Amino acid sequence: MAHSTQSLSRALVLGGGGVTGIAWEVGVLAGLSSRGIDWSKAASVIGTSAGSFVGTAVASGYDLERLFAAQLVPDENEVAVTASESTMAAWWEALAEGGDDPRKVGVAMGRIAKANPEPVPAATRRRVVASRLVTTDWPAGLKVTAIDADTGKLHVFDQHSGVPLIHAVSASGAVPGVWPIEHFLGCSWVDGGMVSTTNARQAVGHDRIVILAPMPDGYGQIPGAAEDARTLSEQAEVCLIAPDEQSIEAIGPNPYDPQRREAAAQAGRAQGEALAGEVSTLW
Repeated sequence: MAHSTQSLSRALVLGGGGVTGIAWEVGVLAGLSSRGIDWSKAASVIGTSAGSFVGTAVASGYDLERLFAAQLVPDENEVAVTASESTMAAWWEALAEGGDDPRKVGVAMGRIAKANPEPVPAATRRRVVASRLVTTDWPAGLKVTAIDADTGKLHVFDQHSGVPLIHAVSASGAVPGVWPIEHFLGCSWVDGGMVSTTNARQAVGHDRIVILAPMPDGYGQIPGAAEDARTLSEQAEVCLIAPDEQSIEAIGPNPYDPQRREAAAQAGRAQGEALAGEVSTLW
């Protein structure tokens, strides 16, 4: 029996991708919104790393045009960071060690973070996080992913988890070797995107799913966004949006470079506007 449009459950999945991923996602969402896509229909907004910041804005009903405009001007609170060659080599070793077991990969990534717990000062990171958040109140429907650095288990935080939003998003974006490890609830936490850039499978159970994946590729033997989308499409209608050629060029080689925010946002917006017809059919 066909579902009515009103009874359909929708989920918006926002993946990780650094500061440029934030800008690109904001651009895509604003472009689609300007063409009539209503993101308030999402029953769940699932954010990982960069997506946790954007997801906070979407789930709280924040003005996407205002958020888009903010990507076009420098933010003095942002700092340029990068993953060193040694850090990236450690990531690949962790992926090889964990193979196709996300929890083993998570444990290995946790060890990397614990070996270098504060690659930039924690106070600097707090300023960055605070500047990116449009609210510190948990919006209903928002889910934020992070990995327990000791067990490797993916955890999904929401308004009922008893954790301040700023702690959850800080943990979700705590890239090992790039940003400081987070500590709360008696645990240590690292970036939720280290075993899946979108964690799109957390959207299981929804009827219609839109996935934004600034970094769509899989890591080692861990499936990428396209594989997750195919799995989800067995029981739902799914639209996966990854950067097109123009967006890839705009984002550049370092996702942690705030100088690329404007270009990434503009390219994302153009891509979103171009995809409006396809997305509106699903959403």
